[in-house]
Amino acid sequence: MKTSTKLTIGVSVVAVAGVVTAAVVSDKVLTKVRYASNRWKVKKFVSDKFDGNETLLGVVDNLSDRDIDNVMTVVKKVKKGKKQVSVYGNNVKETTENVKEKLQDFVSSVFE
Repeated sequence: MKTSTKLTIGVSVVAVAGVVTAAVVSDKVLTKVRYASNRWKVKKFVSDKFDGNETLLGVVDNLSDRDIDNVMTVVKKVKKGKKQVSVYGNNVKETTENVKEKLQDFVSSVFE
């Protein structure tokens, strides 16, 4: 086998190894950034809603990354539920107004 072929194979192997290493490292970096971002969001929530309660902030500091992910999942579900309740609330309000109008029309027609 020619030296140039060996060199090409060697360079190719090194390039593939570099790409694989970069992919693994970037995935780990993205995971760390996501965890840090989520932890910051939870701390901001605690600061905003509980007036920066030091005890609660200490609890957030002691939570594991998995616990923080669970908190974020709960927050997302609560937000989704809040939107659904808002939609249902608007529907109930509209329906109540329609029933009120129909009842007023009925009462008016009976007394006329």
